[in-house]
Amino acid sequence: MSKEFVTGNDVYGWFQYGAEEVHEKRNYLNTINVYPVADGDTGSNLWMTLRAMAEKTTRKTAFNSMLYEISQSGLANARGNSGIIFAAYVNALALEAVPYEKIGVSDFAKIAYSAVNGMYQAIDKPVEGTIISVIKDWAAFLVQNHHKYPSFIEIFNDAQEIVAQSLDKTKTQLEILRKNNVVDSGAAGFLLFIQGINRFFSSEPLHEVYEEETITNTVEEHHTQEIIPFRFCTTITMELEPGMIKTGFTDRIKAELRGYGDSLLVTTMEMKLKIHLHTNTPELVVETLRQHGRIRDQMVDDMELQSRITHNRISPVGILTDSIGDLSDELVLTQQIPILPLGLLLDDLIYLDKITIQHKQLFDRMKTSAQHPTSSQPEPGRIAQFLQWSAEHFESLIIITVSSKMSGTHVAIAQEAKRLQNQGKKITVLDSKLNSGAQGLIVKAAVVARARGLSHEEIVALVEERITKTKIYVCLNTLEFAAKGGRVPNSVGKIGNFLGMRPIMSIDAEGKGTVFGAAFSQKGITQKILKLVENAAKSGGVDEYCIVHANNLALALEYKTKMREIIGKDPAYISEISSVVAIHSGPGSVAVCLTKK
Repeated sequence: MSKEFVTGNDVYGWFQYGAEEVHEKRNYLNTINVYPVADGDTGSNLWMTLRAMAEKTTRKTAFNSMLYEISQSGLANARGNSGIIFAAYVNALALEAVPYEKIGVSDFAKIAYSAVNGMYQAIDKPVEGTIISVIKDWAAFLVQNHHKYPSFIEIFNDAQEIVAQSLDKTKTQLEILRKNNVVDSGAAGFLLFIQGINRFFSSEPLHEVYEEETITNTVEEHHTQEIIPFRFCTTITMELEPGMIKTGFTDRIKAELRGYGDSLLVTTMEMKLKIHLHTNTPELVVETLRQHGRIRDQMVDDMELQSRITHNRISPVGILTDSIGDLSDELVLTQQIPILPLGLLLDDLIYLDKITIQHKQLFDRMKTSAQHPTSSQPEPGRIAQFLQWSAEHFESLIIITVSSKMSGTHVAIAQEAKRLQNQGKKITVLDSKLNSGAQGLIVKAAVVARARGLSHEEIVALVEERITKTKIYVCLNTLEFAAKGGRVPNSVGKIGNFLGMRPIMSIDAEGKGTVFGAAFSQKGITQKILKLVENAAKSGGVDEYCIVHANNLALALEYKTKMREIIGKDPAYISEISSVVAIHSGPGSVAVCLTKK
């Protein structure tokens, strides 16, 4: 069989087969993932990138048109460092391919080599010994040897051996790879992609349908752990205005973002810009980019948390929650609690709660925004990725959600969990009937029970019992924000504000928000809340409590001192509340949350 020219149909097949190869070995790629961060997701990210390239495209018969479709889908859906580098290379390849409706070996070799330059330009600080080195070596072999091969089949088969040799060299090119005696995970993914292309040329059938995959747990290896200087893998897609690319816009963006972290990549697709960065301040990255145009999409992974779970998992039972549940950051990391962020819509941009928006940005923007911000439950795709990753890293999952009476998040998570349950995964989704710090206390109780060695079923039973014993009392400065956010009728808000009323908000047994009491001064409302705490302490006692606040640490510490006198111990933690909750409670609000014995 000879293949002197390739068309769009061939290119589509390349990516179908390449995606399948990566899919079947993704757990291996996750296991050897130690660079740039050992967060164990390179295989999953490459697979999701390739899967989008293969599935979220319109079939075209012309080589250039098909490659263009694939490149746009890849950049729109690329995930992770290696996924975005690979997508940037395919994008550069598509730009070089414009003249070719079908292409021969020599011309393909030339555009493959020319596209390497476009890939390097997208990366702020290219590091050799990674996927970029292997792609470069593959393209160099093609351009140096194309005259020896009349057919794609023969040259791609020999090029696979060159890729394998280049991959093996990565083990000695980077110190972190030498220390762990592994090859670069992203580069290994590229070899699998080339193997997939050669399977396509040999007319082997595709193996399986992705949706019917039975999830298997990732093989765990304990690599040498490196300090992670920048915690959040942040990927942003934004729209460009006409002329921006020609005026050096991408270089200016690189210069502005360089100080926020490392692993910076910036690449373009039509009138969109794709930015990838490892950073500790994703909210500042978004705030910076917001000044330059409309942000279309945000993806942020907690690499520190992922690394701990992947390489030092403390339990086969995963305890998950959503961002409404307020927990200390220390607890999240040490107890390995994956958190699904809700959305916060402000000025036509949906932020990721607790990640790409913090209290300072929220309250500053609320002063000038024409519309009061609103919350939105996580998109189905984000929920699917969150649960898929968790299901691959734990043997069973217990998911504790915000009250279903306050958000559609519980139902949305339960629907996606059902799909995984049908694949045989053990998942329990629990409605906390609470929010904020009260929901956080339930999550904390679950991880403490897990640490004591309780089974999945025993943890579920304990959580269900503690939900009925857990209360929240929220001290509001004003009813203004509760009324704007729809938590109380607007008429009640107006009357309360006119009278200077300071309400106490709580949650009833069904999980609905309710006004529990009120006072006309901070001193008065504090006395009422402390009286509620005293009553709880006298009628059986308080097992545990926490204090959460909206940019009011001083008042939170005041409550800590007084509650310690009543209960006899410090709070489990003090933390800031979710920004989604803060749009209803307003700045300065403080909540006391407790679980009775």
